[in-house]
Amino acid sequence: MSESRTSESEGHATRVWVATVHVADFDRSLRFYRDLLGFPVRLEARPFGWMELGPKEPLCKIGLSLRPEDRTTPGQVRPTGIILEVDDMEAFGDRLKSASVSITRGPTKTPWGGEVVDFLDPDGNELQAVFDPDHYVRERDAPRLR
Repeated sequence: MSESRTSESEGHATRVWVATVHVADFDRSLRFYRDLLGFPVRLEARPFGWMELGPKEPLCKIGLSLRPEDRTTPGQVRPTGIILEVDDMEAFGDRLKSASVSITRGPTKTPWGGEVVDFLDPDGNELQAVFDPDHYVRERDAPRLR
């Protein structure tokens, strides 16, 4: 056991490392995730059917996992659970629209004060983007559950 570890930190998850999205074509997916959304490629392992895109460590990446063509179901929406933070919802929504991205909801204002847009990648994987500059202010001021 390392000297720097304490019993409170042993064996616990420390962060989300990668959230995986199954894709049918790396080049098409790179045009979406790298070129349109702006995530830089951090790991390219095409021979293993894998790529990672996103910020430098230790922040979470999006992993693109190549799936066999026979498992592709055209038109099927698959929620990923991935939520992106954007700095300007209007500009982000315009960017999606100008690239003819399929938007499934929004952009819309929410009851909690933010704005959201749900959209599909070229393989029908659904992502969400949120603009919510007051998120951490509300979290800080919210009553604590015990």
